[in-house]
Amino acid sequence: MVEKTKICFRSLINRSSEEIYDWHLRKRVVERCIPPSEKIDVVCSRGRPNNPGSEIAVRFKVLNLFWVNQALEYDPQIDNESFSLHQTAGVFDEYKYETVITPQSTHTAEIIDKFEFTHRLPSLFNPIINHYLKRRISKLLSYKHELIDHDIGMIQKYLFEKPFKILISGSHGLIGKNLVCLLEFMGHDVWHLSRNSLGEEKAVIWNPKTEECNLSEFEGFDVVIHLAGENIGKGWWTRRKKRRVLKSRVKGTELLVEVIKKLSHPPQAFISASAVGYYGNCGAKMVNEESGPGKGLFLSEVCQQWEHAGKELEEKGIRVVYTRFGMVLSSEGGALKQMLRLFKWGLGGRMGNGHQYMSWVAIDDVVGALYHVMMTPNLSGAVNVVAPHPVPNDIFTKKLAQVLNRWLGPPFPEFAVRLLMGQKGEELLLSSTRVEPRRLCESGYNFHYPNLCQALEHVT
Repeated sequence: MVEKTKICFRSLINRSSEEIYDWHLRKRVVERCIPPSEKIDVVCSRGRPNNPGSEIAVRFKVLNLFWVNQALEYDPQIDNESFSLHQTAGVFDEYKYETVITPQSTHTAEIIDKFEFTHRLPSLFNPIINHYLKRRISKLLSYKHELIDHDIGMIQKYLFEKPFKILISGSHGLIGKNLVCLLEFMGHDVWHLSRNSLGEEKAVIWNPKTEECNLSEFEGFDVVIHLAGENIGKGWWTRRKKRRVLKSRVKGTELLVEVIKKLSHPPQAFISASAVGYYGNCGAKMVNEESGPGKGLFLSEVCQQWEHAGKELEEKGIRVVYTRFGMVLSSEGGALKQMLRLFKWGLGGRMGNGHQYMSWVAIDDVVGALYHVMMTPNLSGAVNVVAPHPVPNDIFTKKLAQVLNRWLGPPFPEFAVRLLMGQKGEELLLSSTRVEPRRLCESGYNFHYPNLCQALEHVT
């Protein structure tokens, strides 16, 4: 008889068992539980734990080499106490996962996640497989248990009478897809602004090149969140590339604003992306939303025109917010994904003299801040979406190497950055922007990952 491998992870959470159980019943909860560092995709998720027979299909990467698929089905459950699911197809001979929630007091409960499985490999491999799975599952569940308390706090903080109907452009980008997941988890009605439906049921079709759209499809939204724009980090900054970057942001925003101005029932709020590049190269000077724009840099000019394109909506009585993003930390994309390739080989080092400040923010706090902005009706104008503690480039690179348990590579001289990357390297890697999230903090946003080491450990 094949011996079962068992893994158990438990935590004490300062929330009631009913609140914790209800958290598990929310839409998109499976996606919500996956840390940014994990290579796990939810192929489909039909139903909830309180509906026996509901199905989940996932695929996950093993040893960062190959993908495997797994199909799971929920078993009968006990309200506010437990639920379980078993494998119906996958790599294991047998697989069962159970969550048990035990009240300890009125506002405290213990949550226990249990895994039992058998596999087809020889027993000789058990110690290696168990070590790998325990480490990976423990990281997943540590994130999940921490998230439960954080999410319940957000649910209770941002109350609403009825779900918001939200239209998002750029919903398939790094920020967009994470934001859609959070908004649907919170119970809102999310629609995608797209050039084609891409098989999505909730899509508003709009072609910014031809300006073709059906105005009636834009009616009745409570909030429009505009995130679309050409990727500034991809490719050499030729004149043609820079024109595309500027046009995709400025012209795209102007066209969307024109559509909104024509609506009989326009949205209450328009939230548009921007970037801390607005402030230009500031050296070691701390800047905030009251600081003026930079001069002489391409990104600063783009951000100024980008934000100016949405100002006409303010005259229509619509709340307009410009979220100025810093460097978004995620292993799924952005600058950090590019850096990880070098640092994991021990080749990553500081850029130039390393004194230039980097204003960073974890992907979880990007979407959390956007939700805070959406749910805070007195917040308008510019809002810096960065963590409270920007650091110089040499500190950032040392911390990243430390978190990855790698040695720090040789520094990359300024002349080499300019030679290999031109203006893009000058503005993205060598410019210094030390930004303070003053308005987020003053309006009551609580950062999930305010410290760099904590954020890097989470996303890598």
